[in-house]
Amino acid sequence: MNLRQALRVGVPAALAGVGAAEAVAAVRGSGSFLDAAGKLVVDRGPRSAVEIVIPVLRSADKAAIRAGALATVLAYGALLGGSHRSGPRDLAATTALAAAGVVVSGRFGSVTGHRRSHTQDLLAVTAGSAVGVAALRMPIRAQMCTALLGAAALTWSQRQAARSTPPTTCGSGDACGKDLLPSPRHPLPPPVDGAEAWPGATPLMTPVEYFYVTDVTMRPPVVDSGMWRLRIEGAVDRPATMSYTDLLGEELVEFDAAMVCVHNRLGWHRLGNQRWTGVPLHRLIERARPRPTAAVVVTRSVDGWECSLPLDLLADRDAYLVLGMAGRPLTAAHGYPARVFVPGLYGQYAGAKWVTHIRLQSTPNEDYWSRRGWTRGPLQVRPMARIDNPVAGQVLPAVSGTVTVCGVAWSPATAVAAVEVSLDAGPWRPAELAGNLSATSWRRWRAHLEVPAGRHVVRARCLGVDGQIQEEVVRRPFPSGVSGYHQIGFTVRPSDPVSPVAPRPLGTG
Repeated sequence: MNLRQALRVGVPAALAGVGAAEAVAAVRGSGSFLDAAGKLVVDRGPRSAVEIVIPVLRSADKAAIRAGALATVLAYGALLGGSHRSGPRDLAATTALAAAGVVVSGRFGSVTGHRRSHTQDLLAVTAGSAVGVAALRMPIRAQMCTALLGAAALTWSQRQAARSTPPTTCGSGDACGKDLLPSPRHPLPPPVDGAEAWPGATPLMTPVEYFYVTDVTMRPPVVDSGMWRLRIEGAVDRPATMSYTDLLGEELVEFDAAMVCVHNRLGWHRLGNQRWTGVPLHRLIERARPRPTAAVVVTRSVDGWECSLPLDLLADRDAYLVLGMAGRPLTAAHGYPARVFVPGLYGQYAGAKWVTHIRLQSTPNEDYWSRRGWTRGPLQVRPMARIDNPVAGQVLPAVSGTVTVCGVAWSPATAVAAVEVSLDAGPWRPAELAGNLSATSWRRWRAHLEVPAGRHVVRARCLGVDGQIQEEVVRRPFPSGVSGYHQIGFTVRPSDPVSPVAPRPLGTG
């Protein structure tokens, strides 16, 4: 392969082609091909590779996947540009890539709340293929100009896709324009736990814009609440179909709960505490009159993602069809117009975001995560404590010899009973707990430690009301959630020595 030809001919042509395809797709509203390729990686990529990538990339994982998909297309262009070429061969190779794009996009393409149009997919890839083939035959200067235009088109299309689903707003439709949800009949008092004046304390309620988002979609689906319907079907005597307006007319309830991602690692922030608004799930299911054979509740998302729960679980644990958080409708990223949430279960086991179907059946369901090798649910959240202040590696001044360590603890399956801390592998000592909003919310805590100058390590653990103590053995999230103690190291700076005051010479004033 001629490397110079690959870089000067193949890469610019590929960039021009993918930019044209993405731009046409954005204009036609058929979804990004890079996102479709990314979804293929998410759904079919080796699980071991995913578990390695998540700790490294964290919230930048999807951007990195898009970049990888683009790099693959550019590498294909380089291979084509640097090899022996002819018009028919260029056309055949580009057509093969375009056909793969149509197949991948049709199977894994982004969801907009409506069925994808293969005609629109074909139009976009045809435009990209035509531009790519034409660029391969252009003079070098023309290729460079075409590549720059392709890069500009790619940038514009990605920005358009990002703007279509901003993370701090809901989806679309008249109901989305409402700033507030209807007031529940029995609203909860303002969330106060007595730790408002604690220096360095984590906020009691996680702001919506900072609340973690984890899912397997490359972008949040844009769901029109006016067109959206929730269907309760399967092993029921009275199948039901409800609109968003119907649900807003239900008797809404508020509840405080921490939501925890099963991928959350020691010290990570893939969890949040919030006040949620919704409808008890058992109320909707009972209204549909489950048949005696019904044993499993399957929740299905607009993109086909499925999660199941034992029907008996709804009798023992509160479960909700959530419509809002922090008193406002859900954002698109958090599942607008509705999601299923079971406090005490890890997020991926609690139910679907953007839920469209609730199906009752007698047999176990093949859920998305069970196919990926995770423990078959439901999976309860383990008791856990996190240290938020001081931060790891912080150097503290030696003011009074006392260091205040504070953080949050959660055990939403049973409630937090106590938090203990240990300094430099010493004995465990109780921490001070703030008030308890609910059994399923997190609790803020702090401990005042007498610490000499030097390097120190502090760790924390949570104790549940049921007597369960946070497990010490460190385990990775796969396949049933992380375990171990969160610990951080910090340094207390020695006190500055006091300089002796030199005596003043006699005769000076």
